[in-house]
Amino acid sequence: MSHIAVAIARFDDEGPYVRARTRAVAHDFAILGEWCPYPPKGIPALPGTGRIVWTVAITGIIGAIGLFALACATTYAYPFDSGGRPLFSWQTFLIPATEFLALAGAIGGVVALFRMARLTRLNHPAFDFEEMLHASLDSFVLALACDTEDNANAAIALLAETGAVHTRLVDS
Repeated sequence: MSHIAVAIARFDDEGPYVRARTRAVAHDFAILGEWCPYPPKGIPALPGTGRIVWTVAITGIIGAIGLFALACATTYAYPFDSGGRPLFSWQTFLIPATEFLALAGAIGGVVALFRMARLTRLNHPAFDFEEMLHASLDSFVLALACDTEDNANAAIALLAETGAVHTRLVDS
């Protein structure tokens, strides 16, 4: 979606911010960004956390299977007769594979969290806006994408009537 402008609003209280966000989603506005001092009630802190759960499960299972396959391949590549025991003893390979499942899942979950939250960015263009000065301290900021001029006017009107302290339109 290519946008021609961004409607930015600053809220001093959680209630108007939640109302504005709910109405913006209901009117099909694309939310470019939202910055809050704490997660508001009724809005998930990180949308799509189900993907993180699946990433943890898949990377854990792949890691466990990989370590189990490595242990099996190693027994045949470097055979070691230990007191007449069988060469392939899969029961002994399950314990390290289970531990590696937890380790690989945790690493995969942290990487997925960083990617979904976009935490590896050192600078974001949103931080150039003056509304962002108090966004992490005492105010809520919501940025909506606008396709047309009519859409931009509707976004500004929606944000203003829900109780925004300050609204403005920024050309992109």
